[in-house]
Amino acid sequence: MPYTRVPATLGAAVVMWIAAAACMTASAQQGEPLPELVPVRRFVANIDYAGGYVLSPDGQRLLWQQTVGTDIGLAVRSVAPGSPVTTYATGNQGRGSASIRTWLADSRHLLYSKDPSGDENIQLLVQDVQSAALDPWVVTPWRGARAEYMGRSGTSGAKFFFGSNQRDKATMDLYEGDALARTVREVARSDGKVTGWLIGTHRELVGRVRQLGREDGADRTIELLQPDGSWRAFKTIGGFDSYWVHRLDPVAGKAWVTTNIGRDKVVLLEVDLASGQERVLASHEQVDLSYAVFGAGMAGAVAYVVEPDLPRITYLDEALGRDVQAAVQKALAAGMLPSEPVITRPQGFSENNLRLVLRSVGHFDTAELLLDRATGQVTRLNPMQTEAAALLSPVQPFSFKASDGRRVHGYIIRPRGITGPTPLVVNIHGGPWVRDSWSPAGFNTNQLLANRGYAVMTVNYRGSTGYGREHMWAGAREYAGRLQKDIAESVQWAVDQQMADPKRLALLGGSFGGFSVLMQLIQKPHDYRCGVNVVGVANWPRTLESWPPYWRSRHYVARFYGDVNKPDERARMLANSPISQIEKITVPLLVIQGANDVRVQRQDSDDVVDALQKLERPVEYLLFKDEGHSISKWRNRLAMWRKIEDTLASCLGGRNAGFDLYELMPR
Repeated sequence: MPYTRVPATLGAAVVMWIAAAACMTASAQQGEPLPELVPVRRFVANIDYAGGYVLSPDGQRLLWQQTVGTDIGLAVRSVAPGSPVTTYATGNQGRGSASIRTWLADSRHLLYSKDPSGDENIQLLVQDVQSAALDPWVVTPWRGARAEYMGRSGTSGAKFFFGSNQRDKATMDLYEGDALARTVREVARSDGKVTGWLIGTHRELVGRVRQLGREDGADRTIELLQPDGSWRAFKTIGGFDSYWVHRLDPVAGKAWVTTNIGRDKVVLLEVDLASGQERVLASHEQVDLSYAVFGAGMAGAVAYVVEPDLPRITYLDEALGRDVQAAVQKALAAGMLPSEPVITRPQGFSENNLRLVLRSVGHFDTAELLLDRATGQVTRLNPMQTEAAALLSPVQPFSFKASDGRRVHGYIIRPRGITGPTPLVVNIHGGPWVRDSWSPAGFNTNQLLANRGYAVMTVNYRGSTGYGREHMWAGAREYAGRLQKDIAESVQWAVDQQMADPKRLALLGGSFGGFSVLMQLIQKPHDYRCGVNVVGVANWPRTLESWPPYWRSRHYVARFYGDVNKPDERARMLANSPISQIEKITVPLLVIQGANDVRVQRQDSDDVVDALQKLERPVEYLLFKDEGHSISKWRNRLAMWRKIEDTLASCLGGRNAGFDLYELMPR
């Protein structure tokens, strides 16, 4: 349950009466053709979620996430339509979470992960699907340790590789688990400089990534394991270069890599392991390669995706591309897809590549399709959400030229049926070394805001990834300066385009995005009416000194923010921290924090709230004691988004569905 410094909750009946009255008043005041007001629970709770289908290696079974009780669990069935479903209540509470779920090589055991307290000490568990009861083997019961799944071990059986820092918190040793014997053995031990292990196409250890020095930012080298057990240096990578080995076949002598070495944008390469000769398979002038798609077995990349605006896929395997396009046309003709999709990509393959799961994404629908390439048969796996097209709003890409001439890209959602200016919520992404991407109009929280009558903007300000290293490093030492101007100028663009009402603007963001919320309220480039800061940085020196020991990116931090160990740069970082200028925040602020956050300390949010309370400024605080950097459990997300809904309705005048019946559900 969240700890909250807000007025005590009224009795349920009274709250429901007040909420109903507020909702009717808001609707009457709007007088605009907005769609039906959808309850918050529809966007955050585990009501009817099913998705993320994974095909077993033998092509005979499907694994996916779905609602089990009131939480998210796992489900398994045969690929035959209508076959019985076995569900497992794994206790993963957040829908659509990024937790690992995959099959082992025997197509009998499935592996999944959990982060029970939100402290990012991830556990791995294995379930035997021949058992209808949940009886998982907890592979990594070690307290205070993090585990990472690396891949299957061997071409059959139930063995797999994983890394863990249970011996040394600053590095990952490599282990092999055996699900049949329920045993774990150490395969390779890090000398303190290993940052990654490479598993080859034959599912055995083939290489490692190792720093040449112990300090963050030291050059790394990829070392290949030789038959005699020695390591051969293959490729040296600079501390600020990107070089990711996605597939390595030592028998064929090839590797497939995404990298930006010697160039601005990330490209896809095929590399000869003997000579080091590189062949560019895919690149784009405007953006980094988003990702490459690989089939099963030992072949190279079969497709790649880029996203200059809407996402686009190019098939390097032309036969696969034709089969996918034919499957899309069959699905359209059969009514499995409501319209021509924006992008259709392979989501997973059987071991022989004859069956695959396709993810076909349109403006209002995400379909997961099972394609049998041998017969051409296509089956839709997940239910179609037909109400999305009637209730939600499409996500539209935009770009503008910043005042210094830089092209800045982003995405905007406008309330359905409205053409003039509306209240605007700027949802600022964290990182900052990530990017916002296009998404379909599904039941997510940005669509919740649009349903309330707000335009929702996301912006890939300088400092974001995805647009080349020059765009990212243009934000260095400008995190409180020019980067914040990009955000402010994106708001001005929306005002100039008659999309946003300049008198009804609000800010929302998490992590670095939460920091940016605070800085925008401090700098006041616009008449912002309120802000929502989720796990936002308020004190840069403290944040950077408290990062987990297994993170190896402190050289990025020093280049982007400053060196916390140099007194003058530390002083500048503190001066650029919101806590040093907190008195400039005068509008209502909602602060949300997970108590177990290992990235941004709880103390940052405590300090912001305490300082504003002493100044008698309007501030509210939600502290979730069982969460970390992400508020993921659906009951907590319901409490959080109900509070956000109330906050925005109060300061922007948007619609409010009020008390949600799911708030009464027991934990």
